Amino acid sequence: MYKVFLVEDEIVMREGLRNTIDWEQYGFTYTGDAADGEMALPLIREIKPDILITDIRMPFMDGLTLSSLVRRELPDTKIAIISGYDDFTYAQQAIRIGVEQYLLKPITKGKMIEVLAEMKKKKDSEVGRKNDYQQFLQEAQEYEQFSRRRFFEQLAAGGMSAAEIYETAEQLNLDINAQSYNFVVLYLNSTSRGGENPNRYTDALADLQEKLVQFFLACPEYLLFRWNVTTFVVLVKGNPDQIDIRTAGCVENICRRCDEYEGEVDWHVAAGQPVMRLSAVSNCFAEANKIISYRYICPNEHVLTPQSLENWKKSTYTSAGLSTIDPELVKKFLTVGTLDEVDVFMVQLLGANRGEALKSTMFSQYFQMTVYLKALEFIEALGCRSDDFLTPEFRIRLKEADPAMARANVRQILIMALEIREKETRNHYRDLLVQALDFIDRHYRENTVSLNIVAKEINVSPSYLSAVFSQEIGQTFVGYLTQKRMEEACRLLQQTDLRSNEIPAEIGYKDPHYFSCLFKKTQGCTPKSFRGGGKIGLSNLAKKG
Repeated sequence: MYKVFLVEDEIVMREGLRNTIDWEQYGFTYTGDAADGEMALPLIREIKPDILITDIRMPFMDGLTLSSLVRRELPDTKIAIISGYDDFTYAQQAIRIGVEQYLLKPITKGKMIEVLAEMKKKKDSEVGRKNDYQQFLQEAQEYEQFSRRRFFEQLAAGGMSAAEIYETAEQLNLDINAQSYNFVVLYLNSTSRGGENPNRYTDALADLQEKLVQFFLACPEYLLFRWNVTTFVVLVKGNPDQIDIRTAGCVENICRRCDEYEGEVDWHVAAGQPVMRLSAVSNCFAEANKIISYRYICPNEHVLTPQSLENWKKSTYTSAGLSTIDPELVKKFLTVGTLDEVDVFMVQLLGANRGEALKSTMFSQYFQMTVYLKALEFIEALGCRSDDFLTPEFRIRLKEADPAMARANVRQILIMALEIREKETRNHYRDLLVQALDFIDRHYRENTVSLNIVAKEINVSPSYLSAVFSQEIGQTFVGYLTQKRMEEACRLLQQTDLRSNEIPAEIGYKDPHYFSCLFKKTQGCTPKSFRGGGKIGLSNLAKKG
């Protein structure tokens, strides 16, 4: 419904227009009226009508002055002027202001309905174009985030030359020019309570992520990337005399925002050591990523540093040089650690003193059984059968006293427990994706389908769904939706007699021109050429390959 406001000093005509037209029948809501422009203007500013109908000659403020002010403040409002004078000068002024309709009195009900229908048609067209533009911006933004993530993965892996880094960054419109660089790694997850799975979406987690994203978008010295569902990475840029200050500022701002969600979000942050060249940033990331892995042995420390590990060692080693194993550390690692971190965790758990302790048969067996029992408890909490964990033959090996064998046994226990957890996590992601893909399959023909709509339907945040989509399917949400629509477009072109300009509306696009451009971009030919057999289309080519 479009909002209509009427300004007319003749009470008979004002009441006649108000009462004789069934506004809702024609797609409008009658929101109010006034007897002159001066009385009308504050009401118009508050209501922000889509359609303004105003007389041209009124006391205190005439219709042309009112229209000029409204056009300046509310450029999207359509204006129709009513005049009792057949004066070309008035018409000229109205045209210059940008008035849509110039009507001469007396006005019949039929004529007014005709004018309203025409103005509604124009509003519908404008709204459609705006929606298409917003959809384009959303698609472009999501694709940009996907591309940024892929770029960062290559950057962190160290597989790109300096020339390739600069070239890719330029294509993504990323300003990476600086003399020094550093990485800050941020781990965010929902707080686990009791036996709850911490890898779940919560409103608090979504709110915190949004606040952090908005902060980093406003700071050009920081570039934010998403590493996976739970981890973000910030590339800090600056001169050699700035980089330490900017790194500290980045960590401080993260802490300030995360502190607001204490008890609701599990968070840890770590920074690497600055480097002087882009080709060395992979080493910087590896260091920051190693430090963030201390989170499961230092769960109460939000800001992790190399000193965190040293403090932990001092607090846990006994004066005799032998140690006890805290089962909760094992549980913490199994809950939030990754397969890539197993060896790091083993080094942390078996430092120099504990390496000596393993020479004791009693400690070696105690160490293996402690980790085994905690891992067993962990997988049972996941709902998995203990029989699927380790074979009876392997359990016999836990009696081994050899230090090397003890390390190997514990390493295998950790890996197998993590693999079971990863499988359960994948099942969770799969369940989410099944719901999302099912919703898309049922609604992709509707032009209102978007990442936000689907996320709301399955009760997760858009950013969480986007991350899971990219991680599990290997393409963006928009990319998948577009592929789905293009496949249906190809089918309709091949198997129906629908005209090319009718097909967009059948698959969720309002603008035939936008559809045509997208079809050519994705299929390698125009819809007309595809139907005529001039080209095979990229989607069909991929299927044949």
